[in-house]
Amino acid sequence: MKWGMAFGFAKRNLHANRLLEIPFVLSIGIMFLLFNIMVSLLSNQYVLTRHADLPSVIQFGVVIIAIFTFIFVMYANGFLIKRRNKEFALYGILGLEKKHIRKILFIEYFVLFICALIIGVIGGYIFGKVTFIALNYLLKDTAGSLMDYPFSMKSCVSTAVLAFVLFVITLIRNNIKIYLATPVQLLGNQHKGEGEPKNRYLFLLLGFILLGAGYAIALTVQGILSSLVYFFSAALLVLFGTYLLYISFSIFILKLQRRNEKFYYKPTHFLSVSGLLYRMKANAVSLASVSILSTGVLITLSVTAAIYSTIQKTVDYVMPHDYSLSSDEIVTTENKDEIERVLYNAANQGLEVSNGLEDDYVSYGYETAANRVGDELTVLKSEQALKPYFMIVRDLASYNKRTHQQIELKDNEILMCTNQKNLLDLDQVKIGDITYTIHKVPNFIPSTYAVESYGIIAKDFTVMKKIGEVLQMKNIDTGEYYTPNITANLNWNLKSNVVDKTKYFATQSTYAKEHSFDFETREATIKKAYELNGGFLFLGVLIGIIFIVGTVLITYYKQINEGYEDRDKFQIMKKVGLPDQLIHQTSNSQVLWLFLAPLAVATLHSLVASKIVSQLLGLFAVNSYMEYAQMLFAVIGIFFIVYFVIFRLTSRAYYRIVH
Repeated sequence: MKWGMAFGFAKRNLHANRLLEIPFVLSIGIMFLLFNIMVSLLSNQYVLTRHADLPSVIQFGVVIIAIFTFIFVMYANGFLIKRRNKEFALYGILGLEKKHIRKILFIEYFVLFICALIIGVIGGYIFGKVTFIALNYLLKDTAGSLMDYPFSMKSCVSTAVLAFVLFVITLIRNNIKIYLATPVQLLGNQHKGEGEPKNRYLFLLLGFILLGAGYAIALTVQGILSSLVYFFSAALLVLFGTYLLYISFSIFILKLQRRNEKFYYKPTHFLSVSGLLYRMKANAVSLASVSILSTGVLITLSVTAAIYSTIQKTVDYVMPHDYSLSSDEIVTTENKDEIERVLYNAANQGLEVSNGLEDDYVSYGYETAANRVGDELTVLKSEQALKPYFMIVRDLASYNKRTHQQIELKDNEILMCTNQKNLLDLDQVKIGDITYTIHKVPNFIPSTYAVESYGIIAKDFTVMKKIGEVLQMKNIDTGEYYTPNITANLNWNLKSNVVDKTKYFATQSTYAKEHSFDFETREATIKKAYELNGGFLFLGVLIGIIFIVGTVLITYYKQINEGYEDRDKFQIMKKVGLPDQLIHQTSNSQVLWLFLAPLAVATLHSLVASKIVSQLLGLFAVNSYMEYAQMLFAVIGIFFIVYFVIFRLTSRAYYRIVH
């Protein structure tokens, strides 16, 4: 066969199979588009120089897109080849050799990948500009403009390389299938798996065990560190359990309905249940995949949105004032006044007035770790297999200044809080030889402290030192235990219009560097928080888009496959005299069932996972379950609408084929 004849065959095939190949080109084109955008951002000098934490986030996104693009191409190609098995078999029967079929496929897939690549390159550049502006908006960077996003040749070349690699892998896979298959096998593969599925009680039992174990872990695990350890185990258990239950439980339910004579022997129920039962072999895996992808969309978007929405709260915890100055010098009763004088002298550098500070105070404290046994806190030793707690100890005077209160404490009294509500179940706590009465206060622990932590407010230096002598720290180098050192931190705001803040910042930064102080500003802290968490939100939206593309692709091809399988059956129904209304009701009930099942499963998975996910969010300073729950329900509501639109659009192809 000459190339001209092969091109003619390929042209006719592309036109005849456009219903299958257009979604292939669009979905893969979108993935190439996303890949192109991410590579262009990764090589963009403005992004690299302005946002220090962003390149690693974008690099992770590039890898994720490449992996999912490969998965989507393999899935879509497998479906295309299966739907065309009859066509390839007829080619063989008519005398075409396998090398001729391979030549036709080479041309077809070359055209498909070129079209997808064009979408990826052109669309990547156009939508890349929109993405660049959106990213800068999330990062609160108002300096970026479209001029900072030039055309990236590197991203185009990288996208072309990815397309070429996938093109070669796809051709090799198709050639192997065609080479190994006979025309008879190809004809048989077209309708493989249409027999009535058997009850698989072992899969049913195993599915419930795996799903129940995953749910149990998600609902019972306590603490951030424990959640981090068990999260992926729970996710894998739920993943495999979902697939097994779709394969077995759906068939079990359908057969149970068939045994119910009052329900089953009604025309609509009889036809719909029978149709679903005989199609579950092919549907089970795709429905499970849609459920898992939908769960991924819900959790990913709700998590990243929750992280982003709490940035301001995080900053309020970390930096309650506009400026902060810390000294590494060890504070004692004897040098306390001198250290305060030095800190205030540093804060006044660059001020032309002597009283330019307001709402200022010096805080004293230290951090350590401890074991808790009942109502007793003891020193944390590595050989003890107990759960560690982070301890933040502060003085009462600075706490009163910060909260504008006049609390008084005795030597055996402390104020205590925790970043996990379930931890503060004490009225008294024993530290060393002293039993302290606890007065519970609102949480003042910075939200950046991800692990389970206790906050203690002690009466004075003496009490702080006594607590530190019990809850000692271990020197990693020497292995010896030591009492944690008390350090000082000055926090303040500036009175209005006392100085140019830009010049003041420059003066403070220089002075702090020269005198070994740690100088921080609220503005810089906010900027860093938005750079990091804005990047996470951007990545979350990207992953959400990938999952949605996968959902659309799987749903569409499932509808197409079911349409071709049901067309002949519904034509037979018409010939035996069944009314059109009954046929329509049957098809609608089947489509509705296939629509609701993945949505219900994804929602259930997301709700059960909300407890362990909300605890994991403590790693990102989100310590309130309600903050995550609000985002989760908002995302579920939006996804319901999006999923409904997806299903309505894909269902049109089904109805066009069937009716």
